Amino acid sequence: MSSRSEKERFWAKVDKSGDCWIWTAYVLPVGYGQFGIRKTKMALAHRYAYEDAIGPIPDGLDIDHMCHNRKCVNPAHLRAVTRKQNLENHSGANRTNLSGVRNVHFHKATQRYAVSVTHNGKSHYGGSFARLEEAAAAAKALRLSLHTHNDADRIPVTVKEDQSVRSERAEPESNL
Repeated sequence: MSSRSEKERFWAKVDKSGDCWIWTAYVLPVGYGQFGIRKTKMALAHRYAYEDAIGPIPDGLDIDHMCHNRKCVNPAHLRAVTRKQNLENHSGANRTNLSGVRNVHFHKATQRYAVSVTHNGKSHYGGSFARLEEAAAAAKALRLSLHTHNDADRIPVTVKEDQSVRSERAEPESNL
């Protein structure tokens, strides 16, 4: 009786039918896949896939999902980046952001939308706007001037593509 290798067990748990290769086994509550590599050791599925296909992850670097899909283990969608670069590559607003737009916050006192983008630990003010659409455009422009790995701002996505990718994502996101 022969047992499957660790790699065979891993890749058997991956659905490669789409552009994103989806981890189909256990997923942590935060949306990342988890894989048991030994009886007592667990690995994040995207990190395992990266190391299997590309090689060791350099010390101090994160693995960034360029597709923003935490269940994706397609090595072509993964890259080694610094923590700062990984944090720059978000595609939507924080869960606590009531405006629904990344880096845009509504101020009740002024009844206006304010733009603020953090870069290297410093907050950069982008202006105050009466309309959400204007604030969203200003936030995007400010991110483009400050960040280097904000792919969601740099790569145009059609509405149809965006909706199909969102259906696979762990959380709803906005491209504004």
